[in-house]
Amino acid sequence: MAPIRSAGPLLAIVALCAAQPPAVSDIAIWHGDTQRVGHLGEAQDDFNVLGHIERWREIDTLAWSLNQQPAVPLSFRAYRRLVNEGDFNVDVPIGRLRDGPNTVTITAQRRDGGSFTRTVSIEKHAGACPLPFAIRWTEVKNPQDVGQYVDGRWALTPRGLRTAQVGYDRLFLIGNRTWRDYDVRTTFTVHELAERVMNDAGVGLIARFAGHVTGGPEQFPSGQPKWGYRPFGAIGWLRWRGTPPNPNEPQKQYYPGANARFKDLGPFAFEREATYAIRFACRTLPDDPEGNGVTEYRCKLWPASAPEPREWSWQQTQVSRDALRTGGVALVAHFADVTFGDIVVAELGP
Repeated sequence: MAPIRSAGPLLAIVALCAAQPPAVSDIAIWHGDTQRVGHLGEAQDDFNVLGHIERWREIDTLAWSLNQQPAVPLSFRAYRRLVNEGDFNVDVPIGRLRDGPNTVTITAQRRDGGSFTRTVSIEKHAGACPLPFAIRWTEVKNPQDVGQYVDGRWALTPRGLRTAQVGYDRLFLIGNRTWRDYDVRTTFTVHELAERVMNDAGVGLIARFAGHVTGGPEQFPSGQPKWGYRPFGAIGWLRWRGTPPNPNEPQKQYYPGANARFKDLGPFAFEREATYAIRFACRTLPDDPEGNGVTEYRCKLWPASAPEPREWSWQQTQVSRDALRTGGVALVAHFADVTFGDIVVAELGP
């Protein structure tokens, strides 16, 4: 009988490889390891650190900490703002950031007892974003220089800012809480709609948006990330009905900022990969006798290759105690792959 040869060196290599923890790259940070906030003023309560953990099935818990303070549990399972299993969105309270550099540490605890971390540097500045304001994407190196990522992964392309991840309410926020009455113009090109959606699909603009909430008038439950999406000002957008949505029949829609009593305001002739222009304006009117806020919202939608129509596509007056009266403007892509073009925001007088 031939002697049995030792496989010691090979087994040692296999054992060593098995014992190695996942590489740091297993925690992907979208939009860079160094990010900044405050240079455009205060847009919302939280700064969002977005990313994905690759081997999420091996993870028992995920947590984050700010400047070596006690860790906070972090969700990484798909739900609303988290599109895919393994996605995470850290709500970092801006009020807890110190001026200058801060460190957010994300720690993954593996089921086998091991752990690994990834750190992100957040630089807090003091700045402002007065109106008028314009974004020309060909002159932008980092979208975070002109706005704030709120949800999802985005990519800067020669045509504009595009969703690199399709899903629930992909948001990019422009401006800050001090914005009140303004008129915003941009273009959008819809490349694809998701086959499976929640609450239909939509593309457009949110006026007077100031972040997600826990509690509020509707008592939204807590979560990490927060997912309470009202109140805001109002949404002007195209909305596709159905699951999956019918790609050829979007409605022009007004969506109020304090309840779900939206209004469909007529069909819109639409083609995928065509570019359309949108103009959305909000103007404060005097409060009603009960002290409710009153705002006039107006929206135009038309093919970008055609002259701007003189008439508005729709006009609505919102009367609400809870809808926000100030806030920035958010690009919103709800279950749609979209490229947003250059943006111009003008201030409206009384």
